[in-house]
Amino acid sequence: MTELDRGAIAGARRGDAVAFRRLVEVYHRRVHALCAALAGADAEDLVQETFVRVHQALPRFDPEGPPLGAWILTIARRLCTDRARGARVRLEVVGPPPEAVGVEDPARTLEARDLQARLCRAFEALPAEQRTALALFEWEDVPYHEIAAIEGVPVGTVRSRIARARDALRAALAMEEARDR
Repeated sequence: MTELDRGAIAGARRGDAVAFRRLVEVYHRRVHALCAALAGADAEDLVQETFVRVHQALPRFDPEGPPLGAWILTIARRLCTDRARGARVRLEVVGPPPEAVGVEDPARTLEARDLQARLCRAFEALPAEQRTALALFEWEDVPYHEIAAIEGVPVGTVRSRIARARDALRAALAMEEARDR
């Protein structure tokens, strides 16, 4: 655990709002990316709910247990899973928009948007475990061991989920490509 985490946890446990805000600033992006991958349009609500739960549970956080980031992402994943049980989730964005990757030609922009829509559909069709692992690893650079702690599974299972997710995405894109010909 980093000194920043230690200090922020200690301060937040004492009721220091600035210390808790530091925790939110450090982990917000990762929590948002996970919630967006798992819950789409509900991501902002889930991010807020995650940090409310983190604040409530912080006195029970065990510094000897999983890393703080993994602990926070576990709370977010559980909230997303609970929300998904109640309704079918529709993802809205997967990855950066075409404009963010330097596509300036209108035809190429349209092609990039089409690819993004195909990826979104394929990603949405993945099982939640594969979506979680892939989103954390590819978009948030969360290491395998932290994903394993978040998911409560061995590292080998995380590697397998990521590999299967990549294979499924490739297969889905190839199938759509073949169908369009």
